Amino acid sequence: MKIKHLSVNSCRPKRSSEILAELTNGEAKAFPSKTMTGAWMCVWSESDNELIELIPVQYKLTFGDLAAIYEEQGEKQNFHASHFMLEANKTVDELVAIAEKYQLTHRFRKHFGGPLYEVWLEDSLLVEFCSAEISKL
Repeated sequence: MKIKHLSVNSCRPKRSSEILAELTNGEAKAFPSKTMTGAWMCVWSESDNELIELIPVQYKLTFGDLAAIYEEQGEKQNFHASHFMLEANKTVDELVAIAEKYQLTHRFRKHFGGPLYEVWLEDSLLVEFCSAEISKL
């Protein structure tokens, strides 16, 4: 099974999508939507729909007449536990350099689901990276 795309809430969608794109050789793009503003995405293949959508925390996904829609809430909500693991296409040194460049929290985690490398795009938005190199650390 392969996940084609996913959506996560984000306090800073544009910044987080730009950093995620840099970490993964993706492209940060504004997310076009008729029912919300301020969403961004990190795209690896638009034709194959391989992307991660970063949705502003004031929106929730809900059932719509023709398709799912986003509804703005009265105040920002960020009570999610979203995180995801990606297969790294950069070395650990490159991941560290990018995390340091943006002053992100990051670390190697050998146990508790590891070995993996954590990069926190935001205080509550974690990306875990795995690779052959990481598994040997």
